[in-house]
Amino acid sequence: MKNSGIKYWIIVACCCLIAASSVGIVVNAVGVFYTPVSTALGVSQGTFTLHATCCLLATALTALFVPQIIKRVPIKLMVLIGVSLTSLSTFAMGLSHHIILFYILGIIRGIGAAMYGAIPVTIIINNWIYKQNGLATSITFCFSGVGGAVLSPVFTNLIESIGWENTYFVVAILTFVLVLPFLLFPFKMRPEDEGRLPYGKEYESETNISVKELQLEDETKFKVLQPKFIIFFIIAIVLNAITAMSSHLPTYALSIGFSATLGSLMLSATMIGNICSKFIIGILSDMIGIMKSVYTMIIINMLALIIFMLFKTEYTLLIAAFLFGAIYSVCAVGLAIMTRIFFGSENYSSSYSWITFGCNFGAAFAVTIIGYIYDFTASYSLIFVIGLVIAILAITGLNIVKRMKTV
Repeated sequence: MKNSGIKYWIIVACCCLIAASSVGIVVNAVGVFYTPVSTALGVSQGTFTLHATCCLLATALTALFVPQIIKRVPIKLMVLIGVSLTSLSTFAMGLSHHIILFYILGIIRGIGAAMYGAIPVTIIINNWIYKQNGLATSITFCFSGVGGAVLSPVFTNLIESIGWENTYFVVAILTFVLVLPFLLFPFKMRPEDEGRLPYGKEYESETNISVKELQLEDETKFKVLQPKFIIFFIIAIVLNAITAMSSHLPTYALSIGFSATLGSLMLSATMIGNICSKFIIGILSDMIGIMKSVYTMIIINMLALIIFMLFKTEYTLLIAAFLFGAIYSVCAVGLAIMTRIFFGSENYSSSYSWITFGCNFGAAFAVTIIGYIYDFTASYSLIFVIGLVIAILAITGLNIVKRMKTV
């Protein structure tokens, strides 16, 4: 049975484009719409960003059911339904001029994003890539940053030239187009179904586990309420709450007297930091282990928050924004690898669906809470302080989880 070839990496490339669509556009580039749309609708930042909370909450709740849906629905059909929901709801936002409609469409958008986002992508990568799995995972999630880095300034320019309504139409079309290679390239969910082995896997017997057997192991071995998982779940929530700050960087730039262009460049710098840190954490994890790699990235993020608070020039803000992107490597790559290490490969589908729920849950509430904190205080200083406290607590919590036994 084959265990190498170009097909494996074409599949990884298709997953990269899905990450760019489902996370890069839907989550990482959404911040450029906050100011122009909230102003046009005559509502506050916090009120408008609540639609992003609705989106992320819907993603979080839907993520819990995605592993079960995958067992019953062909993965390409599920991805098609998901991206269709996301694209159509985004298109409809361009036709909406009432905040309630944005809340409803945000929910639909979030449901769709979950159906073709992180969980299907990681399951495909884990099924097809054995050797260099960490590298494949890192490369894939880098593209969520590529989407935000490349497209944020593009969307900003489009908003200024053709208006936010028409820009939503462009976003909707691009969201769907990026997923077409995944839908059109012929491959099955598991390489064994094509008479292949996962990339780099030597023995078929190690991978010949049926979906039914995997489901049985998930149900009998994995316990959501075990103390170790509860602590890890909380850590996932608070770390992803930090990522919600990035979508507010355009508003932060405006609040301290800089232009919208600098704000979009800061968001792009964050996404470039996102990309670079995901490559680096994969390399570091092979050299010094995933735990030390995660600690390093959290500390870099803390440095960014300190720079934001103390230095307010164009150059320092761009540097801080770049360093801030390190937190994405923890939330995307670090949490995925640690989930497998802490709770076992056989429990990955069940455990990671809950972690994904926690990630989106944390980001969902944080993006609106940050908006309201700014509305009430007219400053982001308190938000940066809260981010530092969260980072310290997360490092402490991960040390505790590392020393606990899985029940």
